Formats: sequence, structure tokens, C-alpha cells
Amino acid sequence: MPEILLPGEHFDPKFPDYVYAAKPLVKIFKSRSRSNRVANVFLGEWMRLLDKEKSTTGRMHVRFRGGEGYVDFADLTRNRCLEIFFIDVSQGDGILIQTPDDRRILIDAGESDDAHEFIRNKYRLDKPDNYIDFEAVIATHSDADHTKGLLKILADPKIAVKRFYHNGLFRRTDKKQDPGVHNDIRVYGLVDRPDAKDVPSLTPLMKNLLSAVAKAEKNLPVVIKKMKDHGRRVDVPQDGFVCKRLDAADRFLSPYDDSTKPLIIEVLWPRAVIQEGKPSYSWYGDAGKTVNGNSVVLCLKYGNQKILLTGDLNAASMEHIREIYPNTPEKTSALEAHVYKAAHHGSQDFSVPFLQSVKPDAAVISSGDDRNDIHGHPRAVLMGTITRYSRCEKPAVFSTELTACFTRLSKKEQAQFNSGKTQLYERSIQGIVRLSSDGENLFLGTVHGLKAPGDPLANILWKWDLWP
Repeated sequence: MPEILLPGEHFDPKFPDYVYAAKPLVKIFKSRSRSNRVANVFLGEWMRLLDKEKSTTGRMHVRFRGGEGYVDFADLTRNRCLEIFFIDVSQGDGILIQTPDDRRILIDAGESDDAHEFIRNKYRLDKPDNYIDFEAVIATHSDADHTKGLLKILADPKIAVKRFYHNGLFRRTDKKQDPGVHNDIRVYGLVDRPDAKDVPSLTPLMKNLLSAVAKAEKNLPVVIKKMKDHGRRVDVPQDGFVCKRLDAADRFLSPYDDSTKPLIIEVLWPRAVIQEGKPSYSWYGDAGKTVNGNSVVLCLKYGNQKILLTGDLNAASMEHIREIYPNTPEKTSALEAHVYKAAHHGSQDFSVPFLQSVKPDAAVISSGDDRNDIHGHPRAVLMGTITRYSRCEKPAVFSTELTACFTRLSKKEQAQFNSGKTQLYERSIQGIVRLSSDGENLFLGTVHGLKAPGDPLANILWKWDLWP
């Protein structure tokens, strides 16, 4: 099949018919010549070429998620982008990273099944021959609004998880031992994987998490074989399934640890101190703050773009991190980033000097209480401060909670729920914030407008709020 390449593009033999949107927003038309539009697709979104005869002029016939149409050749590229999906999981975090070399990393998954459903829909795991693999699944820390949603994902028989990473702190029922033996300064008991003697002391969620990890380990060779049987080329870690505590001493997240690669993922936090041969973290006053403050923090570097992902850090831990990665006249801080995933869902417990080090041009806040806004996130003071130290003229703040759209149910629909006079609503658009970068440019976007017919994840009829 003839290759269609522009200067600087590469051809991926795994996907000979696939091309990607080359502009922030690419128009898909109903025909080769008419101007009526059927969809808008975001930078990096896939399309499959349907024309038998390939051409470098005019419009190409393509299939995209949600239908078919025609796209100007100049709007297509063979090069994949870095794509990050900040998933709407209500109150919690869920981040899916799709790398330019077709690998996947999942960071947290909220407390509900929303992240699992998003993954199953995105990769069409409802189809009998479809499977998907993750280079890594990461629990930044052990709170339910970050880890509970991982249970079904880890145990899904159609998902191959190669590595499971965490911060080494597992919650326990005994307060004196929770999340490890501690004093007023340090917390100990950091582990890669709790052994059998420790399991009885863990909370029910932690026990369920370890059970799901065991299922992921058992599933890995089975799913890999099925993927290979269906023609998918997939590699596995040399040592098999990995369950490991992430630490700043690791420096990088495998396999994105080579400075010669366009995408590098650095591990910035937590940072253990070895005392009498035992690793320990800082203690932040109570078990909850300590687990949050020692969240896994990652920095993605793709070309000249940087994205900082910070779990549920608090002001005290932010100050500790800032001391390790100072911003000096001679050296830019490792914390400086173009996009900042706000810590702890936009909590007011943050450090202004930390934000001065990050200098985010755009921020993403993941939040959304289901009832009575019990956490009150995002807080007004954080919203007002988060991009104050931006380096650009028009910074932006995206929120999964504000991006989600809801539709009032009719009286007939309400009657089915016996709701009486209470007005009910359904979520008609998920509050997903999308990031896409080709290494030179970076864009964030969310959708709004009328709900698309058919596939609820299709882009038909959507309007886009784009930044910059």
C-alpha cells in the first residue's frame, strides 16, 4: 500500500491505514467537495484512511470515532501525539496517558466505575477480539477516591497490566500502625508489596487492592497471549509483572527513562530517607495528611512541553519538594511546567511558593462531589491563585466538574424514579479534559453543545473550548 508522508513524518507499519489530526481542531466534511461539516476532531485523534487510491491533494475519505467523512489532506499527519485524558470520575483523580509510541499509562481511577467504563468504551473492549495493555497503572496514594476505581481495571480479563506502582503506604486498621509505624517526624514500613503476615492488619480497601493486583499478575500472560494471537505486537517486562513502590530515587518511570527519547517521565516525589537501613517518609501530622503528602508526583517532558501531575500534595509536602527542587537564577526548577494538574482536587491547603516554582500556563482540576459538595472542591482561593504566576498572557484553568454537563429529566422520566417533586438530572456530557501535544505545541480542550446522536463518545456536533 502506498505510503503518504510529509517531510519529517514516519510510517508506522503496525497501523498502515491510520492518520491523525494535525491541527488543534480538524474539520470533517460530508463529501469531498461540499462545505457541510459532520464533525470536529481534536489534535492527535485517529482516523482510518478508506480511499484505495492515495493522494496528497484534496480530501481523503476517512473513518473516525463516530462515523465517516472527508478531511483535507493538509490536516492529516502520520505522527502520533502525546494524549492525556483527565477523566471525569466525580470526586477523585483519573488520568489516562496515551503515548506517541502507542503505550498507555493510567494514574489513579477515582472511586466509581467511571474510569473503567471510559477505558472500555475508548478501546472498545466490548468487542470479543479487543484487548488492551498498560505499561503501568499507578496509585498515587491509597485514598479511595484515587484507588477504589482501580480494582475493576486491574482485574479486568481484557486488560493486561504490566506494572503496578504506588507510594508504599498502605492504610491499616490500627491507628498506631497507620499507614506504618511512625513518630512525630517520620513514617516507616514502606513496602513494595505487603506480605501475608501484614495483610490482616490492612483496611478492607487495601485488601481488595492487593487482591486486584494479584488478579492483574495472573491475567498478564493470558491477555498478552490473546493479544499476540490477534496480531498485536506487545512486549512484557523482562522480569514479568512488577509491583513496586515508586520513589524519587528511581528518577524515571520505565520505559520512559532515556534522555534520547522524545518522551521522558520523571519521578519527583515521594523521596525516602534511609535511617538505620530502613526507608521512611515525612510524617505530616496524621495518617491522612501523610498519605496525601507523600503522593507520587510525576513530570512528563515531551519535546519542549512539560506536564506536572501531583496527586494529593498538601502545603507542607509542597514546601519539602520545593526545597529539593529549588528555582534559582542559575537553574530552572524541575517543578516548572506548562500544565499543572492541581493537587488534591483544588484544596485550599497549598503553598504559594510552590505555585511560583511551577509557573503553570494552564491548570487542570479534577473534582466533583456527588452530594451536597461535602469537600467544597475546588476552593475559591486556589482557583484565584493557581495561574497567578503564569508566564503567558492568557492562562487557563480547566475543571472536570465545571466541564460536565447535565440535562433535566422530564416529568415522565422522573416518575420512573419515584422522585416526587425533586428535580432529577442526568450527566449528558462527561467532564473530560483532553490534552494533546506534538512536542512543539500543546493544546487543552473540552466539549460542549448539543449531545451527539449515537455513540456518546463520538465528536459529532460537539463544540470545543480550546486553549490556547
